[in-house]
Amino acid sequence: MDFDFPFMFKALAAALQYLPTTLLLGFLPLILGSVIGLVIALVRFYKIPVLSTFFKWFVTIFKAIPVILILLVTYIISSDMLDQMAKSWSWDISFKNIDRRWVAIFALTLYATSGLSEIFRGALSAIPKGQFDAAYSIGLSRAQVIRRVVIPQVFPIAFPMINSTLISLIKASSLVSMVSVVDILNGALIEANVNYRFLEAYVAASLIYWPVCAALEGLSSGYERYFSRSKRRSFA
Repeated sequence: MDFDFPFMFKALAAALQYLPTTLLLGFLPLILGSVIGLVIALVRFYKIPVLSTFFKWFVTIFKAIPVILILLVTYIISSDMLDQMAKSWSWDISFKNIDRRWVAIFALTLYATSGLSEIFRGALSAIPKGQFDAAYSIGLSRAQVIRRVVIPQVFPIAFPMINSTLISLIKASSLVSMVSVVDILNGALIEANVNYRFLEAYVAASLIYWPVCAALEGLSSGYERYFSRSKRRSFA
């Protein structure tokens, strides 16, 4: 089978138009998931009654569900609920007027939150217990300990895994066509629907995913080297 290079470049140009959408679907769920995941990790770390058990089951359930099912269920539930609410409250809005990207962002945030909460919980466990005892001994409250002791250490420890989650989200965004959102992969496949040159379209999409993910991996490696040098200087 011959490989059509001119068409591959055409599909590549078409897919590049949707790079901002893919980055949005990667970074925004990561930010939202990090905030929510950190809160969940803190609740479970401090073993807050009721909430700790609830979030334990939340994380367990969403870790076991494939991201494509989260996307589809979120799409179906949100479409039904929004139309019913709009009808009940006489709102001049319907699900068909909603930007589908927000449905995808919500679903990917749920997917990211479960994993990020476990990452932060592991990072919290890596902080020496003596630091907590020292902070409490000088009269700091729990909120001050979290703000001044925990958070400054948690993110540097968790950064490599956070970066891996970002890469996973960018790759998972290729599934958002299931909820009527066009990203890099689907932008390339739309071009292939004309002449069925799907191999060229897949290669074109991979030529975008690979440098984006490689750049993020390089950023993570650079930060790890910087963090290691900073730790060595602080102990010197």
